[in-house]
Amino acid sequence: MKRVAASLLALSFVMPAAHAADLIIDTPVEPIAVAGFDWSGFYAGVFAGYGGGRPESFIAATGAVSPVDTRGGLLGATVGANAQFDMFVLGVEGDIAWSGIEGSDACEGAPGFQCNGRLDWTGSAKVRGGVALDRLLVFGTLGLAAGGINASTTPTPAGTTGRYETTVYGWTIGAGAEYAVTDAISVKAEYAYTDFGTTQAPAGTLAGSPDDLTIGTHVAKVGVNFHF
Repeated sequence: MKRVAASLLALSFVMPAAHAADLIIDTPVEPIAVAGFDWSGFYAGVFAGYGGGRPESFIAATGAVSPVDTRGGLLGATVGANAQFDMFVLGVEGDIAWSGIEGSDACEGAPGFQCNGRLDWTGSAKVRGGVALDRLLVFGTLGLAAGGINASTTPTPAGTTGRYETTVYGWTIGAGAEYAVTDAISVKAEYAYTDFGTTQAPAGTLAGSPDDLTIGTHVAKVGVNFHF
């Protein structure tokens, strides 16, 4: 009887230890999931850039084509909104900027005259789509664009005003990358090409006959966005 009692007593100590070991083995610790950055929501920001182009004027009466190399800076503001689906981000964005892009070259076929061109402002409304790698967003853009141009001829040709100003419209395409420094602030770098097509300066403005102006710009810009 003493031996039986001793065996039962020893078994009573072994069984809880075995159950404890089973609990440790059968209950693995689940890893804690860490949520990535969410690009969804509204944002607004500011940007600075530098760009240029090579607009051309074509006078049908003479067949002269005068290209003008233009360069300059931009300062602007942006508003937009994103929606994120897994790692894909879709959104809309609008921007407007003051432009200092301008240039001057000798007018082809008109010795002594300078053809001048300036882009006073530019703006766009576009869609934006990209891939989010946590806090890094790589994106492309496509949309509509508008701009204010100022073309002139110096000295003023006889019988003309020597100047033509108008608003031009076209399309824009670009690509870039944006990085979320904090949950509320991101920085970006972006390139965009804008084609404003061809507009016609009436006779008596830049020349004695109509003058077709073809305008396009390449712009690189950096900026900061504030997320809400």
